[in-house]
Amino acid sequence: MTISYNAAAQGLERILSDLADSCPVERARLEAAARILTAARRTAGVPLPSSDATRAVAEILRHWDAEAVTALEYAEALPEAALERLLRAAPAWAAAARRAVATPDRHAA
Repeated sequence: MTISYNAAAQGLERILSDLADSCPVERARLEAAARILTAARRTAGVPLPSSDATRAVAEILRHWDAEAVTALEYAEALPEAALERLLRAAPAWAAAARRAVATPDRHAA
């Protein structure tokens, strides 16, 4: 039982250390941005309707070198204005991407 208690204590210590070293709200924003970037990269070949949201996400995505840095690292390096733009555009972009992915291409043979 001592081993499990020590493991639990170490896990709690890691969690508390992470919370003390960074703001949970800011961390959640960066993780959300990383999820958006990852989804946008996965749907990069899907034609989306032109809108401010799709242009914003595409522009921010275009500068990410996924082989050099992770999505989270890229999000952490974004200027605050770009991060805000990405987070604001995400709901409309995701809705457009969801419709495009769900709609079969009528021109495919």
